[in-house]
Amino acid sequence: MKTIKYLMCLFVLLIVLILVFPAGLNTQSSQAGVNWKGQNWYLTGGKANPGNNYWNNTGAWIDDQNRMHLTIVNDNGKWKCTMLNSQNSYLYGTFTWTVASPVYTFDKNSVVGLCTYLDDYHELNIITSRWGEPDGNQLWYSIEPSKIEGNSKDYLVPSSIEGINTTYRIEWKPNYIRFTSTQADGTVIADYNNTNISSIPKEPESIIMNLLLVAPPSDGKNIELIISDFTVTND
Repeated sequence: MKTIKYLMCLFVLLIVLILVFPAGLNTQSSQAGVNWKGQNWYLTGGKANPGNNYWNNTGAWIDDQNRMHLTIVNDNGKWKCTMLNSQNSYLYGTFTWTVASPVYTFDKNSVVGLCTYLDDYHELNIITSRWGEPDGNQLWYSIEPSKIEGNSKDYLVPSSIEGINTTYRIEWKPNYIRFTSTQADGTVIADYNNTNISSIPKEPESIIMNLLLVAPPSDGKNIELIISDFTVTND
């Protein structure tokens, strides 16, 4: 009788384990993250906007030079992008990224976003992308809602500039927002200052860094973005 009761207990335990951990289930949380530049950065998983992309919650890593890598990879025919969201939120400040990768040569269907974000109506964006076009502007600044006149600006970057070791800066102040992009030697690529007070966000926002797609890469290859530095100052 004891043997039968023991076997029944094992059977019940087995059923519980199957229900809790179904076969093939990825139990890693979509909030998995990496620690970089003094805070945790949480990765998005599953399928979600922007772009209704599939997101890889293991798609970012830190190399031995303390540089952040974001990836787009083909996972059994499914393209998976990477999005990081900062642990900390900020109200005003200067946000500076140094990007080691030649972003202006990236596939036409890729999008690199360096942003502050509260919701779709309160965000500041620096984006490098061709939005699927073989030619055209590659650098975009926007304050959401971007449909308001003066809240967005885009630029055609000369083909001689690949984007290696470029610096991108958002100065978010109570009375202006300034976007600046510079080459490694300090030469300004694009600079835009918005002083429309009504457009300036007045609530704390987190930092988002993402590498996403508007369509599968036209060359069918994986993509890797390297961000070598990120700083926030409140001066």
